[in-house]
This record gives sequence, C-alpha cells and structure tokens, in this order.
Amino acid sequence: MVTYETSLPFEEVIARLDIEVNKAGAGQFILRLKNATTKKDLEDLVHGVTGSNDFLYFLEMNHHKWLNVYHEAESTPPAVVYTIGNPIFAETFMRRDVRAGYNIPPRLMVVQNSGSDAKTTTVFYHLPSSLVVLDDEELTRAVKVVDEKLEEMITRVTADSGY
Repeated sequence: MVTYETSLPFEEVIARLDIEVNKAGAGQFILRLKNATTKKDLEDLVHGVTGSNDFLYFLEMNHHKWLNVYHEAESTPPAVVYTIGNPIFAETFMRRDVRAGYNIPPRLMVVQNSGSDAKTTTVFYHLPSSLVVLDDEELTRAVKVVDEKLEEMITRVTADSGY
C-alpha cells in the first residue's frame, strides 16, 4: 500500500482531489456512459470529463459518516474512499486480459489524522500494478504507466505548496 502524508488539512486535500478528478463534471458520467453507442462517443465522453487530467470521479464512500451513526457519535475523523479511473486506460488493460477488470478502477482513501496530528492528512492506495498481476508483459507495462499517473496526481494533491 502506498501512503502519502501531508500537513495539509483534510478539506484541502479533498478539494484538490475533487478538481483533479473533475468531481463536479463527472456527475452524469455513468448515465451518459450507458447511452454511448460508438467508440467515438465513449472517447469524447471520457475526454470531456477528464479534460487535461488523467482520472475521473466515479464514486465515494464516506466511512466516517456511517461510523458516527453506528457509534452514536460525531467524533470520527473524516475517512473517505474515492473510486476513480479512466475507461480508456481500462480498455487498454482489458483488451489484453479481461480479468484485469476485476481490480479496476482504482480506489484511494483520504483520512484526517487523529490525535496530535489532527490537522494533517494521509492518502492511501494500492498501486494498480500490484493488483493487476497477470502474465502479460504488455499489460504490465500499461498498468505501470497508470501507477505513474496516479502517483503524479497524488503528489500534486498532497503537495504542501504550489497547487
């Protein structure tokens, strides 16, 4: 598991991540994806949402919210899992081996640290190449490119300055 620690507050990391994956523009993506009928429709849709970035937002799970309900508390530090991806990357993998689709799209978790580190944030994720382990060199190379793109995005999102 890859771990990035940052002195940025949770809200800032989430705000940056939302921009990187165009959360605001991805709201109708799944519905529009279901209605695509050609390769061009799919590519235009993906490029229209990702713009100059590599990944788009699919969904999130706010674990802290249900934990607060379960524990009848409001003190659970924020912990959110994002599912992000790019169907064009996925097609590259699945063209080689459909089983690669089992572990894509990637997920990452953003957690507000607790205790004395409460103003800091940690981002966790698995390298796609550690999950898509199949005996195919071309597939492995393609997945490693996505590893690099994911690392570049998380580095930007967690950078203490310069975003």
